[in-house]
Amino acid sequence: MTWWRRAQDTALALAVWLLDTALFSTAGADLGAARGGRSALVIAGYVALGAVALIWRRRAPVAVFAWLWLHAVIGSVFVAGYLPTLPLMVAVYTVGAHLSRRRAWLIAPALVPYGVLAANGAWLEPPSRQAATFVGLLLAFSLLVGGVWALGRWAGANRRRLAAAEQQRVASAHAAVAAERARISRELHDIVAHTVTVMMLQASGAGRIMATRPEQARAALTQIEELGGQAMAELRRMLAVLAADGPAEPAAQPGLGDLDDLLGRMRSAGMPVDLVVEGEPRQLDPSVGLAAYRTVQEALTNIAKHKGGDVPAVVRLVWADELLVKVTDTGAVELLPRSPLSTGHGLLGLRERVAVAGGRLDAGPTGDGGFQVSAALPAQATRGGRIPVGGAR
Repeated sequence: MTWWRRAQDTALALAVWLLDTALFSTAGADLGAARGGRSALVIAGYVALGAVALIWRRRAPVAVFAWLWLHAVIGSVFVAGYLPTLPLMVAVYTVGAHLSRRRAWLIAPALVPYGVLAANGAWLEPPSRQAATFVGLLLAFSLLVGGVWALGRWAGANRRRLAAAEQQRVASAHAAVAAERARISRELHDIVAHTVTVMMLQASGAGRIMATRPEQARAALTQIEELGGQAMAELRRMLAVLAADGPAEPAAQPGLGDLDDLLGRMRSAGMPVDLVVEGEPRQLDPSVGLAAYRTVQEALTNIAKHKGGDVPAVVRLVWADELLVKVTDTGAVELLPRSPLSTGHGLLGLRERVAVAGGRLDAGPTGDGGFQVSAALPAQATRGGRIPVGGAR
């Protein structure tokens, strides 16, 4: 909008020229006199020399102020019939609006031409009133210049405050977008890593028993198809959030009530996994339930990827002041080469998810060749009573 501001300043310069000529000079009276046309043109031309500088007042406020100060000093001393007022006042306003408070000293030189005008006005008074007239006029001009600067300072502070608020709004919007993208990234990792790992385990098992047990192999292939369909549905829902035509329809997030399905898929893929529940289950906030579910999902997926799909595992839920979710593999086996499906960020994303839910995550070896992932989550009871947690085995 630079052109629009330039147009505004051009219109302001024209208005200041007309008003300063009409209100603070004798140009109008000179035009009415028989021989005053030349004097009026001189005054109008001199006023225009100052007013035209206002076109650049935003880009160079100090330079414009300096030019208009010099213009006002010369006009108050040498241009008869002219009291330079509006151009310098606009320059003072601009300095207040666009410069820092450290430039407030510019008010002092702005008073110089008005000091000349005050001296001229006092000179016309009787000697007994000259001092009082000078002081009174100088005080009035000081209040005028200071008030104009303060008005510009107030307007500039409001403009800067609004600009800062807009920048904060934009930064908050960007932060919200980044947070949402991080959330979607974690969801996509959980969906793809777990589902594809189970599908690979099922496919591997089906390939081994295809010749000897075709019915079981066919069942494994059917489950692979179902898992692929579920993964595609989840991916479509996630990608819809990123679509330009609007957010995705809300969908229920998994929680501890879905552990049976999760453990059933892992068992059908060949992983011996047991569920142990200690304490009295309680209703959880959706974010906490999702974090607990994802902890179990990520831990079992990592066992399958890094140690193999037939390594025994135990999922333990301990209900106390906190909900403690522990997933431990009990097989002291040699680690497999790093899976090409591994992104290396699974536990990092899980730790962030657990932290957002108000908990903490620990992961490390157990000392006997196994590995344990443990999450401590807030377990304050909410309305709704008990919830299904899955059958312990």
